[in-house]
Amino acid sequence: MKTDDRALPLTRGQLDIWLAQETGHSGTEWQLGVLVRFDGTVEPDLLRRAISHAMGEAEPARAALFEADGQVFQRAIDYPDIELDFHDLSDSRHPVQEARALALSIQQTPMPSDGPLFKFALFQTWVDEFYLFGCFHHIIIDGTGITLLANRIATVYAAMVSGTPIPPVFFGSLEDLVRCESEYEASTDYREDHAYWAGNLPSDSGPHDRLPQAGAKGEPSAPSAPVRLDPVVLRRVQELSDAWQVPQSSVITAACALLVRGWGARGSEVVLDFPVSRRVRPESKMLPGMLSGVVPLVLSVSPETTVADFCQHVDTQIREALQHQRFPVHALERKTDPSGAGQPADRVSVNFMPSKMTMDFAGVAASASFTNPVQVGSFGLIFSGAGDQMFLSTAASGGALSKFDVPELARRLQRVFTAMTADPGRRLCAMDLLDAGDLAGLDGWGNRAVLTRPAAKSGSIPALFAAQVARAAEATAITCGASSWTYREVEDAASRLAHRLAGRGVGPGQRVALLLPRSAEAIVAILAVLKTGAAYVPIDPAVPAARIGFVLDDAAPIAAITHTGLTDRLDGRDLLVV
Repeated sequence: MKTDDRALPLTRGQLDIWLAQETGHSGTEWQLGVLVRFDGTVEPDLLRRAISHAMGEAEPARAALFEADGQVFQRAIDYPDIELDFHDLSDSRHPVQEARALALSIQQTPMPSDGPLFKFALFQTWVDEFYLFGCFHHIIIDGTGITLLANRIATVYAAMVSGTPIPPVFFGSLEDLVRCESEYEASTDYREDHAYWAGNLPSDSGPHDRLPQAGAKGEPSAPSAPVRLDPVVLRRVQELSDAWQVPQSSVITAACALLVRGWGARGSEVVLDFPVSRRVRPESKMLPGMLSGVVPLVLSVSPETTVADFCQHVDTQIREALQHQRFPVHALERKTDPSGAGQPADRVSVNFMPSKMTMDFAGVAASASFTNPVQVGSFGLIFSGAGDQMFLSTAASGGALSKFDVPELARRLQRVFTAMTADPGRRLCAMDLLDAGDLAGLDGWGNRAVLTRPAAKSGSIPALFAAQVARAAEATAITCGASSWTYREVEDAASRLAHRLAGRGVGPGQRVALLLPRSAEAIVAILAVLKTGAAYVPIDPAVPAARIGFVLDDAAPIAAITHTGLTDRLDGRDLLVV
C-alpha cells in the first residue's frame, strides 16, 4: 500500500506492540475489553449512533496499520456507520453469564491490523437490563483512552435522547498523538529521564534465565475471577497509610514486594513492573489513544529495615518513577540484554485499576469495568477498587507466585498486611511470611525429624577404618589403574605418614593442604591427616595458580602434602611441605 498525507509513523510504544505480534510473542492478550452495565432500558439504534458519533471524534481510536517500503504506518480510517451487534438474551436461563461468554469470545477473536481495531456489541439480559461490550486493540488505545471514549458516548447519547445540541469535544487527533511523542523524544525532559533511568536500572536487566513471553504458545491466559480482600485488614492498612501520609497503594505495593521477595526474588533487590499512564502533559489527557507504558519499580529490601521505613522507601521510589514515567525504560533494558528474551523470571507486575466507572446515559445509570488488563510477559497482581472495598485478581502465568490460586494469594497477602500493621517498627527480617503448612513442608524437605533425634554414636573415620582392617586386613581396599592396596597396606602407610606429620607439629584444630591428583596416595594422605586430628583441604592441581593461591590464603594450612613434581606450585609459602 502506498503512503499519503494521512499516513503517520507508529509511536515507540505502538511499534513495540506491533513487533511483539509480528514475532509471534503475543496474540489477543493485547485486546482490551470494557463491559458497561445499564440499570435500565437503552435504545439500541440511538446507542449505535452515539457510538458512531463519538468514534468519529476520536481519531486515534480509528487508526489502522499498513506496511509500505518495508515500514509500518498508521492512518485514521473513516467509519461513518459503525456496527453494533445486538443479542437478545432475555429468554436465556443465565443471560448475564451468556453475555460475558459472548464478550470473551469477541475479545479472543484476533482483529485485522488494517482495521477496524475495535468492535462493539450490545446484550439485552432482562427487560430493563443491558450490557454494552467494547473491545479495542491496545495498539490504538489504552485504558485511559477508553475511559475518555466511554464518557463521551454517554454524553452524546444523552444529548440525542433529549434532542439538545451535542456539546463540543476537544479530543486530540492522531497527528497530535504522534507529535506529542516525537516532541518528547527531542526534549530536555527526555534527556533528563534517560539520565535518571540509566542510573537506576534494575540489576536483573542483564542476561539471565527468563520466562517465555505470554502467548508464545497455547491459549491466552485469561485474568482470574477477583477475590475480595478482608475489609477489616484493609482498614488497618488505610489507617497506617493516613498516619504515614502515603497512599494506600504504596503500602499495598510494599506488601507485594515482601511477598515476591519471600517466594521468588534473589538478593536484596526486588523489581516490580509498574504500569503507568504516561499522560503527564495537559494535551495528553484528552487523547483517546495509546500512551501507556510500564516502568520498573526497583526496591531495596534490607533485613534490618523496619516496616515503616520500607513503606516510605517504596512510596519514594513510586514517586520518582512517576516523575520519569514517559521514558521507554524497556529500550535501555534491551541494550543490556541484546537477546531481548523477555521479562526476568522473578518480575511481577502490580497494577491498580478502578473497579467501576459510573456514567449517566440520559437518566439510566451505567457502570463500566474492564474485563481484562493488558498483561503480556509477566505475572500480574491486579487490585481493583479503593479503601476497604478492594479486590485481587491475577493475570498471565510463570514465576513463583503463579503456583498459588487467587484465594491463597489473597490469604498470604493479608498475612503480610497483618504483620505490617501489627508492628510497623519491626525489622523485615523478623517478619514471618510462612504459614504452618509452609513450615511443615520445610520440615519434611529438611528431614527435621532426624535432626532433632539424639545423635547416633559412631566412631571416627580412622577408628572405623582400623576396625575394617581388623576384620579383613588382606582384602583389597583401593584399586587405582594397575595397582591395588589392601586394607593393611593403606593403614600402615597412613599411620607412618600420620606419625611424620604429628612429629612436625600437625594436630587437632589445624589444616593440611592436599595438592594431589586423584590417586591411591591421595586416599592414604586423607586418612593420615585425619589420624592426626587435623582437617584436610583438597586442592586439584589442574586448577589455575590463582585458584590454588586463593585456597591456600583462605584456609591457611600448617602443612601441605604433594608430589615432587608439584612442589613449585607451593613456592614462597611459609608452610611444611611433605
